[in-house]
Amino acid sequence: MKLKTKLFGTIAVISSIFCSLLMTPAVVRANNDEYVNEVGIQLMKAIVNAGFGGYSPTHEPHIDTLYHDSSDYITINLRAGKSYGIVGVCDRDCQDLDIALYDDRGNLIASDLQDDDIPTIGITPYRNGTYRVRIDMANCDSNVCYYGIGVFGQ
Repeated sequence: MKLKTKLFGTIAVISSIFCSLLMTPAVVRANNDEYVNEVGIQLMKAIVNAGFGGYSPTHEPHIDTLYHDSSDYITINLRAGKSYGIVGVCDRDCQDLDIALYDDRGNLIASDLQDDDIPTIGITPYRNGTYRVRIDMANCDSNVCYYGIGVFGQ
């Protein structure tokens, strides 16, 4: 019975992410459908594999491009006491993507700077506020790589 509940929870999360990606083309600043779809599918898989299977999307997924060794920021609002998972993914040309979370004062709250292409951060903020996620394209084998960021909560 526990396996069935976990399976239905996982299917619900994947369905929710997929619907978010389909319903919100405005958050996709990148323009190559093949890579956008690839990153979207990877984002669906990554949230479950990262151990956030009981979480659901709290923010629209963000998909964009970055050059090798470049950075971008996205701004998110988080609520105190709520558990969040922030997951990044990138396309097949990307070898290493890093993410870091900063509060509105510029203080580093959490980061995943490991040499991998699926960084994850788990956080439960102690206060409501506006936070910034820094995305670093640490290693891209192409001129430009696509990435996606998903924010999930429980």
